[in-house]
Amino acid sequence: MIVPGFLAGRSYYSRLKSNLDNLGFKVGILSTLRDPLSLEEAVQYLAKQILTAPNEVTLIAHNTGGLLVLILPDEARRKVKRLITLGTPFHGSDRFTNTRQSYWGYESDWVKTNYKNALFFPLFQPLSAIEDFSFPPQESTEFGQGRDLWFDIPGNYNLVRRNENIRTLREFLGTPKDNFAILPSPKANPEFAVPKKIEVDFSKYEPSVYKKNQKKLAVKKKTGAKKTTPAKKSKPATKPKAKKKVKKR
Repeated sequence: MIVPGFLAGRSYYSRLKSNLDNLGFKVGILSTLRDPLSLEEAVQYLAKQILTAPNEVTLIAHNTGGLLVLILPDEARRKVKRLITLGTPFHGSDRFTNTRQSYWGYESDWVKTNYKNALFFPLFQPLSAIEDFSFPPQESTEFGQGRDLWFDIPGNYNLVRRNENIRTLREFLGTPKDNFAILPSPKANPEFAVPKKIEVDFSKYEPSVYKKNQKKLAVKKKTGAKKTTPAKKSKPATKPKAKKKVKKR
């Protein structure tokens, strides 16, 4: 299922849909409200469409469609087995500052509170253009549970319309017959199972903390590197010459 981005209609994704159809996927393009009265109304409208799917689905969310998916109700979220985002500004964008969608503004309170919800999906893979500054690709490695992918041609329009980028996405998805591993968590024996409180430290995903950690790692690599001297070539062993036998007269 394709989740459209900000003010993008279904026809915007027709080329992407036809390419994925040719691979054997059953693709549907969801619709989003262009002018919802509230964010809650927009999410409920999207959730109802997801719940109509007979089985678990893969969501390909473009741009702000990825932000909308972050606050899906639990029932709809459980229908999603794999979330792929295309150029989603997980830290917000200046474009929405001082607009009706200011909750999506850069480093807004809404974004800081909800962007980590992507980690609650069974498989989350954020994909972005290599030069897209709204979502720097170097952050996707830390933020994503799956492998990150960079598109060659940046731009909101190009991510889902340019043939080069669509080809890259096709290669990433493979075919419906290909398996992608979601390892099940081991089940504990009920007789010996003890409930545990699991606390996840999300601080390392903050951009400022991530940059500091990267600098520390770079310093450690420089100081910890040892100079290696090239190994001396050993001379090939020579066999001793056999002594000539002297005939007795």
